[in-house]
Amino acid sequence: MVSTRSSGRLFLLIFSVGMIFSCKLDVPIKEMTEARSAIAKARQVMAEKYDPDNLNKSIKELYTGHDFLVRNDVPGAKKAAEASRLSALAAISASLPRAAEDSLTEAKAVYQEADKLLAESFAPEQFAGSKKSIDEAEKLKNEQNLLDSFMKSREAVSLGSEAKAIALKKVPQINEGIDKMKIEINDLKSQNISEPQKQELPAVSEKLDKALQLVSQYDLKQAAPLIREAEDAINKIKAAARKKSAKDRIAELRQDAEALRKKRGSEFAGEDIDGVVALLNEADSLVEQDKPDAARNKISDAEKSLALAQAKTTKGLAIEKSKTVGKLLDDTRKMDTQNKFQNEINTASSVYAEGKKLLESESYKESLAKFEDAEALLKSISVAREKGYLEKKGMKELEGKMIYKVVYNRSKRDCLWRIAHKVYKRAQLWPLIYMANKDQIKDPDIIFPGQSFIIPEIPAKKKMEFIEKREGREGKEAPVPDKPEEKKAGAETGEKV
Repeated sequence: MVSTRSSGRLFLLIFSVGMIFSCKLDVPIKEMTEARSAIAKARQVMAEKYDPDNLNKSIKELYTGHDFLVRNDVPGAKKAAEASRLSALAAISASLPRAAEDSLTEAKAVYQEADKLLAESFAPEQFAGSKKSIDEAEKLKNEQNLLDSFMKSREAVSLGSEAKAIALKKVPQINEGIDKMKIEINDLKSQNISEPQKQELPAVSEKLDKALQLVSQYDLKQAAPLIREAEDAINKIKAAARKKSAKDRIAELRQDAEALRKKRGSEFAGEDIDGVVALLNEADSLVEQDKPDAARNKISDAEKSLALAQAKTTKGLAIEKSKTVGKLLDDTRKMDTQNKFQNEINTASSVYAEGKKLLESESYKESLAKFEDAEALLKSISVAREKGYLEKKGMKELEGKMIYKVVYNRSKRDCLWRIAHKVYKRAQLWPLIYMANKDQIKDPDIIFPGQSFIIPEIPAKKKMEFIEKREGREGKEAPVPDKPEEKKAGAETGEKV
C-alpha cells in the first residue's frame, strides 16, 4: 500500500516532469490528471479500507506511467495512466456503497451519543445540523446518489462530533451540581424541618446517586429527569423550611413585642410596638402567599422597629429609674440617723453615680443595670433595718421566719391587734398574724402567754410604704386606742383580750 505522503510526492513529480517535457514531448497530462483525481476520490470514499488492492494497483500504475515519461515513452505513460484511472474507478465502485452505508451508520451513532449527552440543549445548532445532514444523506442514499449521500453523512459525523465535544464539557459542571445538591440534603437533615420532609430526603439522595452513575456513563439524557426531580424536591423542602423558619421568627418577634409591651414598652414606644405588630402581620400574609423574599424584608423591618422600641423603652426606664433610685437613696440616708449602714449607702451611691454617667453618655441599657444594682443595695438596707426593728420588738428569726412570743403584761395585755400595731405599725393588719397561725389560734380574741406566732411579711405592694411610714415614726410609739369590746381579763387567763 502506498502512503498518502508518497503519492503526493508522486503527483508533484509527474506534473514537474510534464512541465519539463511539455515543449518537446506530447505528455499525457490529461490522462495522468484524471488518474490522480480518481485516486483522490477513491481515497475519499475510504478505498484504503474497503478495496485496498485496486487502490494500490492504481497508484502503482501511476508510478509506472512516470517511469515511461522518464524514458521518453509517451504511449507507455499514457497507457499506464489510463490503467491507473480504471483501477481507481474500480476501487471507487467497490468502496462507495459500503462507505455510504457505514458513514450513515456512523453519523447516526454519533448523533445518538450527542443526544444522550443532551447536545440538543448544550449545542443546539450543531445537533440540529447533524440531524438535518443525516436526513439528507438517507434521502440521497435511497435515490442511489451514493457519493452525495456519503458526503452528507461525513458532514453529519463532523457536526455530531462537535456537538458531543461541547456537551462533554458540561459533564464536570453537572457533577459539581449533583455534589452541591447532596451537600444541601445533608444540611437539610440538620435543619428544623417536618418529619415527613425528613423522610423524603433518602429517596432524593438515591435519585442523585443514580443520576451520578448515569453521568459517568455519559447518559445525561436519562440523568437529567432524575436531577430535575431531585432539585424540585430539594427546593420544595427548602421552601417549606424557609416558610417554617419565617413563621417561627414571626412568632418570636410577636412574643418579644408583647413582652416589651408588658414591661411598660407601651408607655415609651407604644406606636413603635404597634408598627412592629403591623409589619409582622404583613410578613405572615406574605409567607402564606409564598412570597419569601418580600416576607423576609418585612421581618427585617420588624426586627429594626422592635430594636428601636426596645431602645426607647430602655431609655425611658433608665431615666425613670434614675429618679426613683435617687429619691430612695436620699430617703435611706435620712432614715439612717445612727449611721449604721453608712458603708452600704456609700456603695449604693457610688453605683448610682456610675449609672448617671452612663445615662449622660446615652448608654441606657448599662445605666439601667447600674440603677437596678443600686436599688437592690438600698432595698437590702431596708430589709436589714426591718429585721433589726422586729428583733427590737421582741421577735427573733427562726428557720428564716420571724417569731413573736406572747408575753404577760397586766397594763397592756398582748392581743393580735396590739401585736400587729407593734410589729407593723398597723393594727388593722392583725388578720395576717391570725391567718399565719390558725393552727394555734382557735379564736382570734383569745391568745395565751408563751405562744410563739409567725409574723408574716406584709404583701410586697404595700411593704415599702409601711416600712417608710414606720421608720419615720421609729421611737415615737403611737398610742393604741382601746377596743370597745376589750375586757379587763388578760392574756394570762386565756380569756378574750
